[in-house]
Amino acid sequence: MGLISKWNEYMGPKDERLEAEEGRSTKASAYILLAGALISLYYAIMLDQVASATEHPLLTPLGQSVVPVQFPLLLTIFVAGVVSVMMQVRSGFFTSRTRYAQVDRIPWEYVVLCAAACGAAVAVLMCGMRILAEVQIVGLAEVAWLGDLAIGIVFFAIAFGLGLACFALVFHDAIKRRQQMERELEG
Repeated sequence: MGLISKWNEYMGPKDERLEAEEGRSTKASAYILLAGALISLYYAIMLDQVASATEHPLLTPLGQSVVPVQFPLLLTIFVAGVVSVMMQVRSGFFTSRTRYAQVDRIPWEYVVLCAAACGAAVAVLMCGMRILAEVQIVGLAEVAWLGDLAIGIVFFAIAFGLGLACFALVFHDAIKRRQQMERELEG
C-alpha cells in the first residue's frame, strides 16, 4: 500500500472531467473486448463442433486451412486498445492525473519509464513463455537458456522503441488537441 500511496502522491489528484472521459474510453474498449472475445469463443466452439460432427479433426492439415481462432481475438485486443487511446487523445488527454493531464511539453522521463516498463513486460513474457514451451516440448535439459535470453533482449529493445514512439506520439497529439480545444473555446 505504501507504493500505491507514493504513486498517487507523485501523480497528483485526478481531474473529474478527465476521469469521466477516461471512464468513457475504458467502457468503449471493454465493450469491444467483450464482444470480440465472445465472437472469437463462439467461432472456436463452432470450429470444434463442425470438425467433430463431420469427423474432420482440426489437428490435421485441415486445421491449417481454417482461420485460426487467435486472429480474431488478437484483432479484437488491438482494436479495443486503439479505440481507447484514440478516444483519449481526441478528448485532449492521455491520463486523468493532473500531473500529466495538462502538460505543455512531452514528459520524457515519464515516457521513458513507461516504455521501459512495456519493454520489460514484453521481454519477461517472451522469455517466460518461450522457456515454458521448451520445457514442455523438449524437456528442461534441452532449454536454450542463452538463446531465450537473447530473444528477450531483442524483444525488450523492440517494445521499448515502439513504446517510446507511441507514448511520445500520444502525448504530442493530446497536447496539440487540448491546445486546439482551448483556442476554439477562447475564439
